[in-house]
Amino acid sequence: MTFLFDITPVTPSHFHIASKKGLPLANKDDPHQLRFADPTSIVKAPWVPNAEIKIIIHGYTGHKDFAPNPQIRPAYLECCDYNLISIDYHPVVLEPCYLQAATNTELVGKCAAQLIDEMVFNHNIQLSKIHVIGFSLGAHVAGFIGSYIKSGKLERISALDPALPLFATADVSRKIDPSDAKSVDVLHTNALMKGKLEISGHSDFYANGGSRQPGCKADENHTLSGCEHERAAIYFGESIISKVGFYGKKCYSWIAYMIGWCELVSSDEDVLYGEHMPPNITGVYFFNTNSAPPFARGPIKNNRSYEGDDEKWI
Repeated sequence: MTFLFDITPVTPSHFHIASKKGLPLANKDDPHQLRFADPTSIVKAPWVPNAEIKIIIHGYTGHKDFAPNPQIRPAYLECCDYNLISIDYHPVVLEPCYLQAATNTELVGKCAAQLIDEMVFNHNIQLSKIHVIGFSLGAHVAGFIGSYIKSGKLERISALDPALPLFATADVSRKIDPSDAKSVDVLHTNALMKGKLEISGHSDFYANGGSRQPGCKADENHTLSGCEHERAAIYFGESIISKVGFYGKKCYSWIAYMIGWCELVSSDEDVLYGEHMPPNITGVYFFNTNSAPPFARGPIKNNRSYEGDDEKWI
């Protein structure tokens, strides 16, 4: 069995039990409750012993079934027997109050850090087994978790297209940054629109240049950014179960990539991105994708050419 928690700073916490291999959720209408102030809720939770813990955090206007949850949870349920914790903080990130939502990321991160500390200090949970995955605003929530946690340093944060609006600041304490975990990997898919362009982790990966994503169509407002922003969750979810993988090519910077200097870097620098990426890698990487699923193309050194507008590897 794999277990899924939801924690909310202003409403009762919920614990959904999901079976492995993507079977339907059980106890969806009457879930177990998990609260840092209620030790019995943690003791009675049916944890998978010694399993990794994945904490998944949605973004603006989201909830427990909003990106990146539907893209990531089924993949984890298919591949692995993990404990999945989904933070649901939708009451404090409602539309149209983005200013307040951005401010509330610190509150949510602080509450989540308190829960983790309770689990580590009093319930024999190993901090080294915790991996936090945040999308958009959730990426900054992950950063605040790393800042407020007292039981040690988070092992890993995966930031999926960290939100740009109101987070374009030089103050690293107000946004996701490398100090928030031992390893912070960042994926950029909608840079300079909904997502950040700047290097924000130990390793930063820019998909298709980091801003535009092939296959995304304009919506009724003639914008592509929603599709491109959500691709970060989609690519990470695919990376969990992909047989070929997303491989990034190392470069000096985004500007160097845009002017073509990346060709000066050996293809031996190709690095796998996503769930199974090597530990402790650093640097800036770029990879391209297909325009439709499966998006992953495998190692770059095996796929050196492009064909047509869809940029298909040949």
